[in-house]
Amino acid sequence: LKFNNLAFIYPPSNVRVQATSNTSAVVQWDWNGNDNVDGFVVRYIHEPVSGQRDNERWNTITVMDPSARHLQISQLTAKKPYAFCVLAVRQHRQGSCSDPPITIDRLQPLHTVSNLVVAWKTSNSVMLRWEYTGTQPVKFYVNQTGRKDYLDQHLQLKGMISPGFRQDLDGHQREHLWTTLRPYMEYTFHVGVRELPPSDKEYWPREVIVRTDPTGPPFVDIPEFVSSERASTALIRLKCASEEYGPISHYWLVVVPGNFTQDDVLNLDSTSLQKSTATTRSSSNKNFDGKAIKRVRKVNKHRNHKRRYLHEPSSLGGAYIAAGIPVHEMQQLQRDNRLFVLGDGRMYDGYDNRPLDSNSKYRLMMRAFAREDSYRNPDRPFEFRAPMQEPSAKRYSDSMLSEPFSTKVASHVRDTKTSNLWLIAPLIAVLIIAIIVGMLVIWWLRCNRRSNRHKTARHGSISKVALAGNTIPSETSKLLVSGDIYGRNIVNPYQMNGNGGCAIDSGMDMYPLHQSHMSTTYSSLPVPISLLPSSGGAIGGHSLSHPPVPISELATHIDKLKMNNNALFSQEYESIETGQHFTWENSTREMNKPKNRYANVIAYDHSRVILSTIDGIDGSDYINANYIDGYEKPKAYIATQGPLPETFADFWRMVWEENTVTIVMLTKLEERSRIKCNQYWPSRGSSHYGYIQVALLDTLELAHYTIRTFRLQRRSGGEIREIRHLQYTAWPDHGVPDHPTPFLMFLKRVKTLNQSDAGPIISHCSAGIGRTGAFIVIDCMLERLRYENTVDIYGCVTALRSQRSYMVQTDDQYIFIHDAVLDAVQSGSTEVPACKLYTHVQALMQIQPIDQVSAMELEFRHLATLKMSNSRCSVANLSVNRQKNRLVNMVPYDSSRVILCPIPGEEGSDYINASWIDGYRQRGAYIATQGPMPYTVNDFWRMIWEHESSIIVMLIRTVEIGREKCCEYWPVEVGAQFGHLVVEPIAEYNMSQYVLREFRITDTQCGQTRTLRHFQYVEWPDHCPPKPAELFIDFIHQVHRTKTQFGVDGPITVHCSTGAGRTGVFIALSVIIDRMKLEHVVDVFTTVKLLRTERQNMVQDKDQYHFCYQAALEFLATYDNPYQMS
Repeated sequence: LKFNNLAFIYPPSNVRVQATSNTSAVVQWDWNGNDNVDGFVVRYIHEPVSGQRDNERWNTITVMDPSARHLQISQLTAKKPYAFCVLAVRQHRQGSCSDPPITIDRLQPLHTVSNLVVAWKTSNSVMLRWEYTGTQPVKFYVNQTGRKDYLDQHLQLKGMISPGFRQDLDGHQREHLWTTLRPYMEYTFHVGVRELPPSDKEYWPREVIVRTDPTGPPFVDIPEFVSSERASTALIRLKCASEEYGPISHYWLVVVPGNFTQDDVLNLDSTSLQKSTATTRSSSNKNFDGKAIKRVRKVNKHRNHKRRYLHEPSSLGGAYIAAGIPVHEMQQLQRDNRLFVLGDGRMYDGYDNRPLDSNSKYRLMMRAFAREDSYRNPDRPFEFRAPMQEPSAKRYSDSMLSEPFSTKVASHVRDTKTSNLWLIAPLIAVLIIAIIVGMLVIWWLRCNRRSNRHKTARHGSISKVALAGNTIPSETSKLLVSGDIYGRNIVNPYQMNGNGGCAIDSGMDMYPLHQSHMSTTYSSLPVPISLLPSSGGAIGGHSLSHPPVPISELATHIDKLKMNNNALFSQEYESIETGQHFTWENSTREMNKPKNRYANVIAYDHSRVILSTIDGIDGSDYINANYIDGYEKPKAYIATQGPLPETFADFWRMVWEENTVTIVMLTKLEERSRIKCNQYWPSRGSSHYGYIQVALLDTLELAHYTIRTFRLQRRSGGEIREIRHLQYTAWPDHGVPDHPTPFLMFLKRVKTLNQSDAGPIISHCSAGIGRTGAFIVIDCMLERLRYENTVDIYGCVTALRSQRSYMVQTDDQYIFIHDAVLDAVQSGSTEVPACKLYTHVQALMQIQPIDQVSAMELEFRHLATLKMSNSRCSVANLSVNRQKNRLVNMVPYDSSRVILCPIPGEEGSDYINASWIDGYRQRGAYIATQGPMPYTVNDFWRMIWEHESSIIVMLIRTVEIGREKCCEYWPVEVGAQFGHLVVEPIAEYNMSQYVLREFRITDTQCGQTRTLRHFQYVEWPDHCPPKPAELFIDFIHQVHRTKTQFGVDGPITVHCSTGAGRTGVFIALSVIIDRMKLEHVVDVFTTVKLLRTERQNMVQDKDQYHFCYQAALEFLATYDNPYQMS
């Protein structure tokens, strides 16, 4: 075949042809980029004849795109031969065609998948399915790219492009679930065939394009109260939300009473909010008119109320939707910079913007809804619908609650503003002068202090950095959104919402003592750093004004700092250097900015983790992570942010390259409706992240943390590693934990599982500075206590900030660190391997010569000396509630009390003497309560119903030693009515140690019925614990086995007379036995201490405490294989 040759226009090279179906083919070619061309021409002929030179029979397709490197040709004839060639075009002249032409004998796809479809999709995942009938053996490759355009919160059009990702699959697979995608992004997926080595030839893939489902926006700004022109209205500034996760259809402006907290509206469903709006509008409450029930003894009647769960608001009374605002109106409001008038009496999208009450305080919340028609075809509503087991994304997002405001206060300020101006102006001037003078004095003192620091010698084993001033203002706690072209949140360094601290278990023998620690010396940072004095031992040293604190003085020191509402604590925290004079150039490079979760949380250059470089990818060595030194151990930790989808592969590459075996996660994926971290591990099976394959082997969910086990392997095969991932799940969404004990237990588990010769522990929260900083400081201090009798928290935090910015982010976290270290110091290490329990108990029974009592009794007495934070019992001691308590010293803490749905018009109707108690595997697994009294029986049954408890455990007889211990609160022969609940006996079984009763409970308001089992243990002696303990252990197993067979999630309600002594023993042994089965350790002291943080005097006397040890011993001795019991 011969065509006209033109000088200097060479034909394309490496022409390839592949049949993509029975009637189509793709032609590919290469082109030397140094030769400029205008386009290409592809020629092909059907049934070519050898030696034929008739050019007119050749079909021609022109591609006037110089960057084109392939062309798909359709409408060909199946199973027929074809020939193809390609030529270049320059200045309307055609070059020669590639020679010889590429021929295929039979148009038939042999290495192409077919029927590639999207089976289903969610907001962050897509399930692909395909067919393949070609040659075997082969592999498949799947790659994806994504892009989208959207309006950000400033109404600016933004574009986002997701870099390409690829995964290789086994040749037997015909489907693949691609996870960790972004909401409402258009993805292009390719699935192709690849031959096995050594050829590794890849064939042209099939393509499918799909858009992931939308969700509520990533964040919604808080409505801002500006002023009030009248007593019944308020001017509010509203802002649009970013449409990064999908188009928004409308907003709700929600008004709640000023005493509502964020928890009261957390994850509040829209239906409940609309019902509350209707109730608030009508302001009508109808009493329940109970009807007579045959053979039922009526005890009392209560009004209708909503069921309430552990963290549900006690009532939505007063919350209402003031306005529904379509998205175009909200956008116009923002463009015109107009304020919204709250309380103007107008209707907004069917919602009454009713006038405000000047005598009331209010808080505001904004809810933004994703557009429902933006992800489903109305003609095919079930297309791409995910299976029921796949979690569906929320179609709305909420802002945080605004600060409380009142129109009365605003009005008063406005009226007095003018009249007081003559007085205020001079005061402001004087104040400004005083501030300037004060700042000059502070500057002089700081300079003088730094000068003194450099002159002082320090301990040689640990270095401490002096950090320059650079104070960051802390007047705001919200996430800022200015200054980042990628639309990422900017976090206030001191006040970022949701990050706190961490902790560890005991003091002196908490960790195994490794010989390497005794010889390791501290390596200086690779930048010029001034050294500060130190007593040695912990990372960093101390300043002259904050020397290390001896252990014997730690409790007094903390009490002093906590005086005047933590005033000295806040002052000390604010004086810690920020450390921002170090450089962070790599974090601000353009190719690295999308890898930062928060625009102003960066990685210092001198301490950043440097990944291996990937050829051809600029910035591939960057990840937002820093090495952190431990106690006399350089690079003991890596502090990093919660991974983003764009950095999943980098994160796992870091895990592999740093030889890490333990990952510590200190946040939930979502907190307060905000994404804190993206899920960077597979939910099941395995996934590829870059060149690392991560397989989920095991997941163990406990009450306060979850342990996952992963298997890591390179894509190319070879070495296999096992990684432990420990996620602390009990950190509250706001602030810090109420008690450090659960986190001390978590940290103890981290240290136990981490191998001494492994790489750094990788720790992250959301930004990797708040909770992560507290975690590392506590671990360093407790490690220091193994060698020294002082702690230097101030110096340690300062040193950490020289390696990563703003470590330990709030003063609450700083206080929590002190509380955790003190808790560990005071409690010591009381954990015992199960195999050594007998020897340990024998030692505890020995009489101590000084005190003339056993060591066990001293251990029990020590429990009473520990201070319980957040131990207020104000609600229980209200005058309206006092008569509901059997004993004044056996009442629930405010922080853990069980809250009933309040009955309108009845003060104190939300109170019952009952507390939530955590189990070993589940939060709120038990309700500990006192034995009901005649006038609290209704409340007791109301609690059982509202919190869906299906099992009651009674550990007392109604009368003991001639005294009434508990009233008979259950019906015996016929049903009884307690308010709107009817309780009917079904059966009663008399066992050797207990009585089992079954009841049917019916809510007469809705007709719903449940079955309840009531276990009464009748063999507990009047003056001592039961003997033998084996029988009581059998009773505990029977109760929990029944709950498992019931298949319900509600708590087990446990009571004796006061809800503390025998109740504490039952719950403590339940936890102790569960932990023995799983961890093969026993820690009676810590278990009881933890129970006492949730309810007073749990395990009430020394005999009951001894019984817990004795029962644990009998459990080990009685059962052949106690660790395998179900």
